[in-house]
Amino acid sequence: MKTIDGITIDREFKNLIPTISDEERKQLEDNIVEFGGARDPLVVWRNDDRDILIDGHNRYEICTRLDLPYEVEALEFGSRDEAADWIDRNQLGRRNLSKQDYKLLLGRRYNRAKKSEGAPKGNANAATKQPGQNAPVERTSEKLAREHGVDEKTVRRAGK
Repeated sequence: MKTIDGITIDREFKNLIPTISDEERKQLEDNIVEFGGARDPLVVWRNDDRDILIDGHNRYEICTRLDLPYEVEALEFGSRDEAADWIDRNQLGRRNLSKQDYKLLLGRRYNRAKKSEGAPKGNANAATKQPGQNAPVERTSEKLAREHGVDEKTVRRAGK
């Protein structure tokens, strides 16, 4: 991790974000210059006394290199996994994702959700139960499939 102007760049979080093409980077830089700074705020995780960048790595690099202004929005998360899941959810909503990047992000969300729900090994797609209920409510893959408008088999395959 390195800190620049009070913002900490966490290598693990930065590596979660798919790399943009040279053409996309040039277009982003042109847009930032034309606007006179970053139009959208950088997003940081305020963790203890640090602001860890979780969205806006390219905007941040361009703005700091060209000495252009940017705003910062701070979010709170209970853990690194929660912050990582936010990053993946946010990236899944972007238009510039290749099919491969989309599957990677979806698979990471699925695997992280299974881990957090504590599903027993060998039954990784176990359905979650609501307190006081006997019947399963919804499988992790079904929940994510519904959120992202895909088939649950797509979610399970992405997790592999």
